[in-house]
Amino acid sequence: MEVTKIELFELYEKYANFDFESVFGEISQNNLSIKYSRGGILFPAGVYAPSYVEEMMITNCNVGKEIENPSGGFDFKYYFDDKDRIVLSEKYLDGRLSYLNFYFYSGDACDFIFYNYKAKHIYTIGKSFYDESGKIIRYIQLDGISRLDKDGYKTSKREEQLFRYEDDVVYITTKKYYPFHDNEFERALYAQYNKPFTFDKPTICNMMVRENVLYYLNNNGKISSFWNIRFKLVDGKKVPVPLPKKVPVFKIIKERIIEILNAWKDKHPTVVWLNCQSADIEMQYTTVTDDSEDKWNIAFYDANEVEIFAEKKHAQVLEDLLFNEGCNVDDLINESDYFVNRMIKIIKEIRKEGHVSDNLAIIISDLEVSENTIKIAKKINKKEVIKGFIDEYRI
Repeated sequence: MEVTKIELFELYEKYANFDFESVFGEISQNNLSIKYSRGGILFPAGVYAPSYVEEMMITNCNVGKEIENPSGGFDFKYYFDDKDRIVLSEKYLDGRLSYLNFYFYSGDACDFIFYNYKAKHIYTIGKSFYDESGKIIRYIQLDGISRLDKDGYKTSKREEQLFRYEDDVVYITTKKYYPFHDNEFERALYAQYNKPFTFDKPTICNMMVRENVLYYLNNNGKISSFWNIRFKLVDGKKVPVPLPKKVPVFKIIKERIIEILNAWKDKHPTVVWLNCQSADIEMQYTTVTDDSEDKWNIAFYDANEVEIFAEKKHAQVLEDLLFNEGCNVDDLINESDYFVNRMIKIIKEIRKEGHVSDNLAIIISDLEVSENTIKIAKKINKKEVIKGFIDEYRI
């Protein structure tokens, strides 16, 4: 059996019958230090993830930001011991405690357990290994745990990350073993494409980090692609690096909105919806005139969406700008006041400059209409124009 599988099997066995609830109670009642963060709910441990590799590989996805005052709401609560090491974090979803992250230290290693507080079972296990100076040199993880047999075979993805440090460069290799379920459908699928029936052949990725640039390397060690990341690594630790912004991204957004509105004039739209589900930003319209759900629900619109950013790099510029402004790029409408205020300013300018009629309703939202969506709509539309919208989504 491959070494990583054995290690993860032993790690799971170690905590399979562990009393996490009691340890949670002890730590939460006797903690020495507490911190909070907001955002980053796509990550199990928020700001204090056991490894920073996932954050880099999914294009600077926001891991959240530490906050001084938790009274306005938080997504993670962190507990530290007298050596200033994190020992526990609580993850909240919709204001409710949903997951617990435990960090257990032993020598130059740390066991990481992602525990489902609602379902009362382990979901992810991981282990970090450090050198004598405290730099991470290896991390292994098994997530989506579903079953375990006597051979340690998992129906869950497992991963190994290897780190090597040379002067100001960090080399990283990831090995990912994806799940394979022994059933007729997957056997037939593998047979169709003449693929080996195995769970143990990893997908390997080689990377290099220098300053705040992540480089992907091919099999020959040559650079195949790269992008800027929001931190550099100093002695194996993350140090934030604000990225320079030379692109007038909001000017581009305004010009692009005007361009799209002009192209739609002959369509006679009644509502234009700016879907801000992501930094790409899409525009859609409807020509429905009666105040029905079809008019005020983007789900009923025709497939006429157009992206604001023809050049995808501008979406990344917007993400970086918002990140540097302390905005949550995971929720542009409800948690990014800077973005919302700039968008309101743009729409008001477009109206004042006569690019759109006052009778055209403009909605700035994501796919879920919230109380903030209503507030925004009232600021950029005449009351009588959006009366049906307010009635439809009265909160």
